[in-house]
Amino acid sequence: MKLLCVVAAALLAIACPVLAQDTTAAPVDTSYVEYSEPPITLPMGIGLRVPSYDRVNGVTIPWGPQLIVADDRVQLDALVRYRSNLGNWDPSLEGFLRPGDANELKLYVGRGTFTNDGWIRSELLNSLAALFVGSDARNYYRADRASLRFTRTLSTPAITVTPFIGGNMERDWSTGSLAPQKAPWSVFGKNGNLKMKRPNPLVSKGRINSFFGGAGIAVARGGLDGNLDATVEHAFKAPTFLCAATPPIGPPACGDASFTQTTLDSHLKFPTFGTQTFEFRGHAVFTGGNTLPPQRFAYLGGVGTLATVNLLALGGDRLLYFMGDYVVPIDRIVLPLVGSPFLALTYAAGSAGIGSTPPLIQNLGIGAGVSLFRVDYTIDPAQNRSPFSRKSAWSFGVSLSL
Repeated sequence: MKLLCVVAAALLAIACPVLAQDTTAAPVDTSYVEYSEPPITLPMGIGLRVPSYDRVNGVTIPWGPQLIVADDRVQLDALVRYRSNLGNWDPSLEGFLRPGDANELKLYVGRGTFTNDGWIRSELLNSLAALFVGSDARNYYRADRASLRFTRTLSTPAITVTPFIGGNMERDWSTGSLAPQKAPWSVFGKNGNLKMKRPNPLVSKGRINSFFGGAGIAVARGGLDGNLDATVEHAFKAPTFLCAATPPIGPPACGDASFTQTTLDSHLKFPTFGTQTFEFRGHAVFTGGNTLPPQRFAYLGGVGTLATVNLLALGGDRLLYFMGDYVVPIDRIVLPLVGSPFLALTYAAGSAGIGSTPPLIQNLGIGAGVSLFRVDYTIDPAQNRSPFSRKSAWSFGVSLSL
């Protein structure tokens, strides 16, 4: 045994110098290697983008590769959107070119489902409301569209101004139904005529060729935070309103006409006394020339605009809406995780119609909430109320600040 141990020790003594790595002669790599992303990528690893949900499309799932070159100054997305309720696959090519730090050229070419009511709720909040309570605050139409928009940004420490100009060509047609037989699923409200089965208005089938211009103004200074967006669209060619349906008397007067539409959207929030805040919101649509085709109509009504009016029950080529919300936090009460509860007083007024703006419907409300959630009780104080408005309404709201 001792002999074996001696032999083993001798072998190890001989093998260790042989097996040891000699690093004295090995070159040292001190070079800097810069790794860069390939120009074509699949966002989220597989090319998916953020999905959305509504009462016409069902689930909309965008997928496609993304091209980014020239130090992020050029981006193109080749997408296809699957819409579960319609069963359609909508292709599009969209992206932007930024030739300078202050300039942007934005492109969209493709087929899709469009709306004029995105100002009422964000995409995320509208999707959640449709999925859980069957409330979709948008009307829709389908179109093949090609648009190009040039924007220049002018900035100061407190104000950012973004004037823009562009052109648009589209071919439109109706989607959904005035009496839908099926509707996407929701936790509550799938079968309600004012919920997921709410009728979707018809539009005039035809082409709209137009150019547009306008500007956005954003202000952020101290506690003041606000924005104003103004857009003017002039159409050289558009289907007339009566092409959407046969009028009660006489034959349909189908043809092409021009129109000019001005859209204003504003939001302003600022502190008043202590932690109290005041928030203003306004939206207006004005039309010159011929009557707009219905795919350019604007709508309001329901939670988010006029709570005593059914969801999007008012619509037309003229719209005026404004709202003031005064929030008073109860600072003496601080709840775990969600902070202080608050009380709110709200005043809103608005209306919409074809050819003219009807008398405004007024709403007075009182609300209470905490963090993102609030409950409001709203009344219509008019003695001779509009047939579109109820005496009072309860509403539950969620704010995601998006």
